[in-house]
Amino acid sequence: MGLKRREFLQQAGLLLAVLGIHERLYYRSYQALAQPTRRKLALLVGINQYPTVNRIEEPLQGCLTDVELQRNLLMYKFGFQPNDIVTLTNEEATRNQIESTFISHLIEQAQMGDVVLFHFSGYGSCIPRANSVSSQPQIQYSYLPVDVALSEQEPINDILEDTLWLLLRSLSTSDVITVLDTSFIYPGHHQQGTLKIRAVDRPMTVEVNPAELDLQNQLLSHLSLSREELEQRKPGQLPGLVLAASKPSQVATEGRWDGFNAGLFTYSLTQTLWGASSPDSLPAQISRVAGEVEQIVGPCQQPQLRRTLTGSNVKTELEFSLGNLGVNFHPVDGVITGVEENGKTAKILLTGLPAFVLDSYSLNSIFTIISESNTLENPLYLQMRSRTGLNAKAQIKTSDLTSSFELQTGQQVQEVIRILPRQINLKIALDPKLNRIERVDATSAFSGFSRMTIVTSDQPADYLLSRVTDTTIAQTLNTPLSPGLFQGRYGLFSKGSVLLPDTVGEGGEAVKVAVHRLIPQLKTRLAIKLLRLTENERSSQLKVKATLNLLAPQSQVLIKRETNGILNQVNRENIQTVNSKSSSNQSIVSASENIGIVTVSVGSRLQYQLQNQGEFPVYFLLFYCNSEGQTYIFNSGFDPQQQEIAPGKSLSLPPATVYSGNSSTEIIGELVKGPAGLAETHVILSQNPFITTLTNLDRNVKKKEGILKFNLVSNPLDLADSVLQDLNRGSQPTLEKMGVITDDLALDINSWATLNFVYRVVG
Repeated sequence: MGLKRREFLQQAGLLLAVLGIHERLYYRSYQALAQPTRRKLALLVGINQYPTVNRIEEPLQGCLTDVELQRNLLMYKFGFQPNDIVTLTNEEATRNQIESTFISHLIEQAQMGDVVLFHFSGYGSCIPRANSVSSQPQIQYSYLPVDVALSEQEPINDILEDTLWLLLRSLSTSDVITVLDTSFIYPGHHQQGTLKIRAVDRPMTVEVNPAELDLQNQLLSHLSLSREELEQRKPGQLPGLVLAASKPSQVATEGRWDGFNAGLFTYSLTQTLWGASSPDSLPAQISRVAGEVEQIVGPCQQPQLRRTLTGSNVKTELEFSLGNLGVNFHPVDGVITGVEENGKTAKILLTGLPAFVLDSYSLNSIFTIISESNTLENPLYLQMRSRTGLNAKAQIKTSDLTSSFELQTGQQVQEVIRILPRQINLKIALDPKLNRIERVDATSAFSGFSRMTIVTSDQPADYLLSRVTDTTIAQTLNTPLSPGLFQGRYGLFSKGSVLLPDTVGEGGEAVKVAVHRLIPQLKTRLAIKLLRLTENERSSQLKVKATLNLLAPQSQVLIKRETNGILNQVNRENIQTVNSKSSSNQSIVSASENIGIVTVSVGSRLQYQLQNQGEFPVYFLLFYCNSEGQTYIFNSGFDPQQQEIAPGKSLSLPPATVYSGNSSTEIIGELVKGPAGLAETHVILSQNPFITTLTNLDRNVKKKEGILKFNLVSNPLDLADSVLQDLNRGSQPTLEKMGVITDDLALDINSWATLNFVYRVVG
């Protein structure tokens, strides 16, 4: 790569040989990101425009967005200085440039105690690995630069994982974070439903570019390591903290949303971290990311939080904490990236809003500046006037025309009024593998049903209609193959190509018949989409919280959810306590342990606990959706008074004891019956009673199933529409005060809170 060993030693000036002995035993990775007194360096690499030759079938589309998302997060959330973040994209991201920049920007500058972050978004692969230690054939993973070898006759020009391992070991700081939105095992196809896979086939040749091996030798010598020691490391293990899009054996994907493409992992990760608050732990955040990814791709992409320890005195446990981070950890929905029109218009990056909300986000939505000078007595509002993907423009909307408050780049914003269309449709993509007649017939059949929109496979979609192969059914149902048994069947898939349970039809059915058969399922899925659109945990100032508790077979808290109103109260009242007790918010995980979605076994007993820490009563609804799309609601008698939680009180659902006359019957939680797969619960708490929703419960829930339990809803779409109507009605006083006039749904974020729980049910 043109850097001689002597030059490298002279330039680096680092005592790397002792790094393996003196690595810290406890890594405060998230704290390190946020410490204002330490230098923080980052190298972000993203490559879309690969040459379409050899192993690469087509360019990627979301890697540059990944770099932009990561850069803004580091600058505006974690306080990285712009000059300390170097980005290499497309033609800049050659193998030589990536490696030499890693040395000059990270290795040569980082001092002990500094923070270093390396991010890579692009294609990955695996190559044969020559090994002098073992006679067994091995592979190692690699990262493709933009100047990938153009033919099989050329030496491999990938950045080898061995090289990245050595580069990371060569850093003089132990606070190192590597973010990898790539994958290494090519499954034989470049699409996963409507998502693109970030992996290419392995090369035929085993010859590696001599410059790559020369750099490895320089680094080995500098670290006083032998090649045998390098070859003994396990594939996939890198020094420091690693946030990876998936397990090494799985795929990493990128998707398309409304107006932009991005890595599924990077988008979910950055969006989640924008909402991180001091009481949250890093494993808890990654668990949220894992849940969002699994809802789209299923278990074939499971984000990972890994920590590899080296050196002596290695302990088996690590502590990760998000408490006392030294920066403003107020949940954020967007950040101002530019100011126009003499300071009256702001360019906003909406990277903090959930993807499923942003997809339906409408003009005239209102934000407020997160600032000490922006007080409740004199708030500054911004009203969204245009949006393309994640980028929006908003104008100042305030009644105080004499306000001297100036908009500035870097200011953080939070939504106040969420505008949604009155009619929200479900978007269904037709698999390109369907023939023309099938697509025409399917489109014609869907046209007879309202609220169903057909989109092309390269447009944002909620679900995918496709043929179901024998192999897919066998894998899904865990049954042996029976040739020809399932020919001609159609089914419904997630946009990540996961077959949805109970959507496969009879063999030989026409596509029009399949569409008619699937409409009830699709309406239920639309209801779930509408419920997700009410999620506002990180924005709402309503002081409520909820926990999902496992009561049996053992007792433990599974998931906690609390609003920004609670967090603000905690931060104001207990800031000294939080700062002095850094261990109070820590989660301990084993080294290299996988942190993922919460798992619950069939036969377990669950209970939800709702708390109202505000000054006024709140009303609640609980919707439960299983993996088959069936929707249940917790029924407490259809009486608004029975749906109320008094100020300062809490409520357990189901209650510990139910009284009937003079006798009482003990209930040990809600029994988990299955089916296996992802389950989702929406807890909706509001300052106003759900009048329309409770009225409609009479015709949508069978009363004979009893009260104080989850009852199956016959028409969940009707109830979901009713929930939005109730939230819109309850928002009217605020809308009138702010002068908001619209025919769309306008929801006052602070009048309600929707807390979402996602977990996996296993048999």
